[in-house]
Amino acid sequence: MQWTAALAVWPSVREPWAQTAAVARKGPGAWPTDPVTLVVPFPAGGTTALLAKQLVKPFQQHTQQSLRLQYQSGAAGVQGAAYAASAPPDGKHLLMGGSNLAVARALAADDDFDLVQDLRPLALVARVPLVLLVNPGRMRSRTAMEWLSDLGRKPMYYRMASAGQGSSSHVYAEILRQKEALRFKFVHFRGAGPALQDLLAGSVDMMIDGVVSCLPHVRSGRLKALMVSGNERVASLPDVPCATELGVHAMDRVAWYGLFAPKQLPDSRAAAIVDVLRQLGADPQLKSSLADLGIGWGGLYGEAFESMVKEQTLEWAQRMKALGLQNILQKNPEEG
Repeated sequence: MQWTAALAVWPSVREPWAQTAAVARKGPGAWPTDPVTLVVPFPAGGTTALLAKQLVKPFQQHTQQSLRLQYQSGAAGVQGAAYAASAPPDGKHLLMGGSNLAVARALAADDDFDLVQDLRPLALVARVPLVLLVNPGRMRSRTAMEWLSDLGRKPMYYRMASAGQGSSSHVYAEILRQKEALRFKFVHFRGAGPALQDLLAGSVDMMIDGVVSCLPHVRSGRLKALMVSGNERVASLPDVPCATELGVHAMDRVAWYGLFAPKQLPDSRAAAIVDVLRQLGADPQLKSSLADLGIGWGGLYGEAFESMVKEQTLEWAQRMKALGLQNILQKNPEEG
């Protein structure tokens, strides 16, 4: 596989496993005693980073090993994913990836990165509803229906933040724009965290973001949540209607997040990692922390998660083609 020069990669010279680290437990599938690096392909402050942080403490408690987060953002998560895919397949390098990578693959202009071919899915961590947000100081819309009407009556007036071209926030907003005949300007950032900060500051008017990262700001009243994606309401935002009940089918999906490893990770080591992830999924403290964010543990492992990733990648490719959105990574004349 050929990587573009823009993507940072791991050194090509890799020492044999036996020379690089001792093992924490006996057996061929055991992890090394060295710290485990979890690559986060977006900046701090977004849903991906916040979910990764939730794993640090319980991971260390269950393995007696440290989990070190490494932020490697760019290209709507693809740069970090390619970086992780190029790591030694030794169990010391994992990726917090999500549905944004399935979307990005559907929009790829070349074959530099393939979610299915280049990474090994280990476990589904969470399914996270997306939230349509507005800055109440910038927009008068108080419901999703008012928002749709406002954008129809004032074309090109409002600015939509996104976590980057090809990100879930960008793609969902693009689908909404097409299906609901909306017009607005995009402002793309390098991740949801920076985009959210500008939304709070009033530099942009609206955004589609994961419930995890925006929840504190909705609860404080600094942001207004108009709609959550999917077919059911979110426990942490019980008064916010879901897309299905409003008939807004452009937002009928939720985002998902999981852990991946380099493709060539040995089966025995993958099984050891999955075993630990099953333990994390049963950890009451982690469950409580995730519940506070309005989500639950994903609960798919190994082959079951791999099948889901393949299905999602194919589904997004078909959906983008049907909507004619394969070229949205190119500059749109309506973007700011």
